[in-house]
Amino acid sequence: MYNGQPVAVKLMACDWPWGQPTEAFTRCFAQELQVLSRCQHPNVVRLLAASVDAPHLCLVLELMETSLERVIHGDPTAPLMPLPKVLHIAINVAAALAYLHPTIIHRDLKPANVLINDPQSDQPVVKLTDFGLARLRVTVMPTEHPDAGTPAYMAPECFDVENNVVTDKADMFSLGVLLWEMLMGRRPWEGLVNPLAVALMVSYNGARLSLSDLGDDHCPPKLARLIHACWERDPARRPAAAEVAKELALMLQQIQHQPPRQPSSTPDQ
Repeated sequence: MYNGQPVAVKLMACDWPWGQPTEAFTRCFAQELQVLSRCQHPNVVRLLAASVDAPHLCLVLELMETSLERVIHGDPTAPLMPLPKVLHIAINVAAALAYLHPTIIHRDLKPANVLINDPQSDQPVVKLTDFGLARLRVTVMPTEHPDAGTPAYMAPECFDVENNVVTDKADMFSLGVLLWEMLMGRRPWEGLVNPLAVALMVSYNGARLSLSDLGDDHCPPKLARLIHACWERDPARRPAAAEVAKELALMLQQIQHQPPRQPSSTPDQ
């Protein structure tokens, strides 16, 4: 409890050398905390308090019911998520990214980092969490580059060890993967447990996840084109978060105003 309300406490627990975080990590954590404390957006989990006393570093966050990870994969027998709900969640995630991107690159966008309230609703509350922490880790411990994201969601440039510049467009690649996962109800690159295998497929072979199993009713051509735009190899060619949010909102509006499809009057042959 914090100020009389239930909260989530995230402990920044690591195997520190000699039982203490490094001075560089503590300094960067404090700097990042200063940025996060200024974030006020309906699609970003609120930071309520923090402890900056090493080694007990922690964040006190508003409590959410569940994660998108559990919504998608919690019940293997559940039907695929309805398209309007997919679009609603993606719009909210894109809105959070559009707010953050002037100063913060998330670097680890995935269903586990998208928190949900009222998950059974067609319009659940959606909030992004864990933003900035991956970038903090890669700044402090450059040899731990794989920790700067989750391989199945990472953009090609994130696998390039010679690339020192990763922009907000890396998050847009991840958003495309997130959309794919909601539409398909499957984990991206299933079977490729080795991060190097994912890197080889995505970065060097140019492979992308397939949308061919989905009909136009569940993945309209406009949506498929937008997802593939997010997966462009050249980061500069990927759409910005605000643009994606706008395009998704237009798609949702069109779907909601479509008249229900009438059953065919011609008997089956």
